[in-house]
Amino acid sequence: MWLKDLLPFDLPNARILTYGYDAHVYGDESVSTQTIFRHAETFAGRLSQQRKEHPEFDSDHKFRDIAISTRAVLFFGTPHSGANGVLLAEWMRRVLSVYMPTTNEILKHLDRDSPVLEEIGAQYRLASERIDNVFFYEEYPTPIARGMKTLIVPRPLATIEGDHKAKVVLLHEDHRQMVKFMGKDDESYCTVIGYLRDIVADASLKVQEKWVQEYGHRNLAKGKLPATQHVVLPKPLLSVSRNYIQRPHTENQLTEKLLSVTPTRNQPRCVLHGLAGGGKTQIALSWIETHKQRIVVIDASSQQQIEADLETAIRSIGPQYSRATWKDAIAYFSGQEGWLFFLDNADSPDLRLDNYFPTSIHGAILMTTRNYECINYAPDCHIAVGKMRENEAIHLLHAVANVTPSSNDSSLAIVKELGMWALAITQAGAYISKTGRLDTYLPTFRKHRDKLMREASLK
Repeated sequence: MWLKDLLPFDLPNARILTYGYDAHVYGDESVSTQTIFRHAETFAGRLSQQRKEHPEFDSDHKFRDIAISTRAVLFFGTPHSGANGVLLAEWMRRVLSVYMPTTNEILKHLDRDSPVLEEIGAQYRLASERIDNVFFYEEYPTPIARGMKTLIVPRPLATIEGDHKAKVVLLHEDHRQMVKFMGKDDESYCTVIGYLRDIVADASLKVQEKWVQEYGHRNLAKGKLPATQHVVLPKPLLSVSRNYIQRPHTENQLTEKLLSVTPTRNQPRCVLHGLAGGGKTQIALSWIETHKQRIVVIDASSQQQIEADLETAIRSIGPQYSRATWKDAIAYFSGQEGWLFFLDNADSPDLRLDNYFPTSIHGAILMTTRNYECINYAPDCHIAVGKMRENEAIHLLHAVANVTPSSNDSSLAIVKELGMWALAITQAGAYISKTGRLDTYLPTFRKHRDKLMREASLK
């Protein structure tokens, strides 16, 4: 084991702790029923327990302390966006379940584009803003069964979407051999230890800098220092889907209305409206990602959630706002410039959303909704988001299905059958990516329409 046999010689001052968990899907007597989240919670709890004897252990910040003291994290073939071969593994598990105890608690969340993995990735990206990440991925297919081989976690699946400062590194191994180094001269080990040495070289300084800032924040909370802090709005913005296809016409309309170069007497506002599945939120996220601003992210699905998100926005500015209300948030941003309120899922006809708009004309409002009446909040900029254009729909289908057919005839027939709706096309692409067949999709879809769409929506 390289952590025990190799690493201590190259990093002699390192303390090396190991932790493992039961990830087996079958066993002779019993198997773990813990989910990915439960395994993570157990690990964090054990690590926190180990730190209790540290003289500066603070039970009020026990997990935050760990994050601040972390310089970097190295991932080896970690399926952040799922893994290939999961369907085969699940099939084998079901066969074995006839003879012995099995579990699918981990397997069921490892499929590609898993919502659970997307949520974990989003949470980690937020928690690791000041942590350097290194993603190692495999070069060669791994034998899985009956002579078959596959890249289990190729590069696109081994990274966390949206982490633009991370390093992504190829190891000349298959998935099983990624961390089974033969010796200190092993090429892959030399690659890994090179990154570790660079991280260790400035780890003390980087962590110390983070702690200086953290102690400053904590002293502010105790009233020991003047309350001068940079505005930081911590609620994370969702990432644009890796399968998102640009809708330039709509995004250009948003730019024209929300970032107008001509003076205006009215607050810039724009409403994206349409039926579910048209891609309203993805269009908004893509536009926001391109035009970075001070974003206030608001889940506008209910009054309670709107007010909670506004409270989060104002209280995260600094300890001096620790008791501020949502009304204080509106007052604060009414005196600021350059902000964007992004109200997503503003579907309820019972809410008066303009009660939650700052009064300043030096910010902007962007809203997504299924409620057509919401266009009254932005009479001069309401954009109907509906069917995709043919070229956009075909491009989306091919991207999700991971196919490059020589002719678009079958693809065009599919997207037309699905009404050019982004969500339906995405679901079709996910199904085709598993079968590898464009030509058989429509007959199958027409025969099992309800079942196919229901299964795809659960992925």
